Amino acid sequence: MRFAIFRTIGVLLLSLSVLSLLWLIRPTPAERIAPTWVVPPSSSGMPERLPTPPLILTPTPAIATEMLLVQPHLDVAIPADLYHPADHLALAKQLDQALVYVSARFGSPPASRMRTQIVHDQSCMLRGLARTDQRVLEVLTCNNLPHRRVINIAAHEFVHQLAYDRYGVVHMQSDLIMLEGIATWGAGNYWLGDSPSFRDFVRDNYRTNLLPLATHYDGRSIHDMNQLYYQWASFVEFLLETHGRERLDALAVTGNREPGSGDYVGVYGIPLGELEQAWQAWQAH
Repeated sequence: MRFAIFRTIGVLLLSLSVLSLLWLIRPTPAERIAPTWVVPPSSSGMPERLPTPPLILTPTPAIATEMLLVQPHLDVAIPADLYHPADHLALAKQLDQALVYVSARFGSPPASRMRTQIVHDQSCMLRGLARTDQRVLEVLTCNNLPHRRVINIAAHEFVHQLAYDRYGVVHMQSDLIMLEGIATWGAGNYWLGDSPSFRDFVRDNYRTNLLPLATHYDGRSIHDMNQLYYQWASFVEFLLETHGRERLDALAVTGNREPGSGDYVGVYGIPLGELEQAWQAWQAH
């Protein structure tokens, strides 16, 4: 009898140990692009609310593992097991509103409809991917990450599609400063939080530790990657303010995906180093 009691206690202790171990090694959300302080735009920065479209639910494939919500400007596919089903329509509407906002900020609309595919990633590694030639944008997320993070990432990916539509496929092989800087700048309030501009954001967060603009994020930390994206967006903002959109558009189709590889001399008449110095002086005020 005593042995049976000890054996029962031993089994319980072993079960508790296993559960504790599983809790300790559970996957935790990992940031990918845009730090956690980025928040959705305030109501003043959002476009006017769009009319509520008819809700179309399409099971794919035979078993309903995914819901397709058709919005005025894009289609949104959300896994049935991601978030609460009651939240799916609200998320799709917010994505559609984000596309309207970034299209107005970027200065040109999408060439045609696109699809936003929300992917349930068990590793909780938040990240986005723009398949611009297929007009499919993916955001990988999980139930542990709030909906607003999906919108922040999607806004950036939307601008990649808009840039593809404006500049053509050559832009996707251009200078990385322009490729990612334009996408980040175009996301605007979705990446700025309470900051009024990328100039202010960089000055407030990175002023004492700027990285050279021609720095590649390969092999660097996520923090450094985020910082480069914000610096590049501030640089784009500087070029627009001081030299205009026409020259920026000309620069956006030059380079070879290496940061700093664009034809700065051909477009602006001076090398990147001199433009960077001017940007730093502008950035400091």
